[in-house]
Amino acid sequence: MAQMTSVHIKPCNIGQSEAHNQRTKAYLDHINAEKLYIRKDLIPKNQSWISELQGGMTLRQYYDAIGRMVKGKTGRAMQTKERERINKKTGKVTKIAGCTPLREGVVVCKADTTMEQLLHFADLCRQRFGITTIQIHLHRDEGHCLDPNDNFTWKPNYHAHVIWDWMNHETGKSYKLDNEDISLMQDMAAEALEMERGVSRSETGKRHLERNDYIVAKQKRELDESKKQAEKLAKENEQKVLACEKLNKEIHDKQMKANQENGSAILSGLANLAGKGKYAQLEAENMAMRQQMALLPEKIAQGVAERTAELEKVCERERRIAEVRLVENNKLTQSYNSLLKKSQNDKKSYEAALSQKNCIMANLISAFQKAIELLDVVCRKALKAVIDFAKKPIARRFTYEQACAVNDFLDVGSDRRGAADTLITLSRPFLTENEYTKGRQEVQNVENDFSTYKRMLQSQEEKIASPRHGRRL
Repeated sequence: MAQMTSVHIKPCNIGQSEAHNQRTKAYLDHINAEKLYIRKDLIPKNQSWISELQGGMTLRQYYDAIGRMVKGKTGRAMQTKERERINKKTGKVTKIAGCTPLREGVVVCKADTTMEQLLHFADLCRQRFGITTIQIHLHRDEGHCLDPNDNFTWKPNYHAHVIWDWMNHETGKSYKLDNEDISLMQDMAAEALEMERGVSRSETGKRHLERNDYIVAKQKRELDESKKQAEKLAKENEQKVLACEKLNKEIHDKQMKANQENGSAILSGLANLAGKGKYAQLEAENMAMRQQMALLPEKIAQGVAERTAELEKVCERERRIAEVRLVENNKLTQSYNSLLKKSQNDKKSYEAALSQKNCIMANLISAFQKAIELLDVVCRKALKAVIDFAKKPIARRFTYEQACAVNDFLDVGSDRRGAADTLITLSRPFLTENEYTKGRQEVQNVENDFSTYKRMLQSQEEKIASPRHGRRL
């Protein structure tokens, strides 16, 4: 049976989207595993694609650039908040939704879905609706385990996040898609990913549930199903008991009737031996009934044992999960109490040491900042460019302006290598180890070949003037 796919679209949360989709360390360190379970060993199997149209900008910067574009095209600021319009004649109030220039779609995938298929789907959407894809992130590391300590119970949730630029950059207005367009998009996703289209909401009447709501609803359905099975089993057992009682009554009634017709137990026994009279026939029927009754307890016991075993497995699984969570909770509670007690005992000494450390650090930073202020304008501008670049996790190359600032400083004297070493040394106190390494490498790139940044600027200007397209990371 073919797997079904669907596309759920909502406004892009630009504050969290990149951290979630790119699995940043800060995001993984603070994630709530009970709401979203991610296997870190599967993260390398994820794939990401970012359009060249984004030009090294973050989603926030891209969003702000769209706002400036809308202002330039329409002459007014982009309306992002919901507002009300009142008909002066009728007094009727109509709510107008705010503009959402960036939207994010979650596409249900299968294990072998490729980035090429998702890019094909994105291209179909651009051709049909005009919306432009700027990011795609294929996730294979999300899901849940029936048993948290057993990866063999892993149930993956294969899906992709597609981020669209929903604006027409020629008119400065957003594209308008109705229900028929969204339904057509579902068909296009099924065709591009070689999957079966999900049943339309207009047919099922069901609304889309977010991930956590869906899990709660699924658990409720499983609990209701378990209750129904238990009730069905109890009814079956009750019916079998009634059947046994009915058979016992029939045997007793026939035995009494046979004794009355034959006169006495002795005559009945003689008639039975001779094979004469109605008793022989009744006794044969009684024997058949006894044989059926003898088999009933065994069948009932077997049915009860099978159903009981199924329920015991479900209960055992839930019990094991509850025990694991209880143990983890106890560990966390013990650790918290221990830290709390230790912090109370060492509070005074810790505060004194912390105050002394902060004072020393403040003096050092103040002294270093005063030294920086003594530098000339060219040096300060280059130093600021290196620090700003190194502290942005998503920045991979200097912007053209940053590269120019660094190059101007390197050209002050005849020794570009010495100037580069001086610049990166001055930036060291403001950066972490990874940021320092990142900044040093980019300064060396400017030192060795500044013309690369000129070519990058020229290429970006050409792309703005040419039809929109993307590239694979």
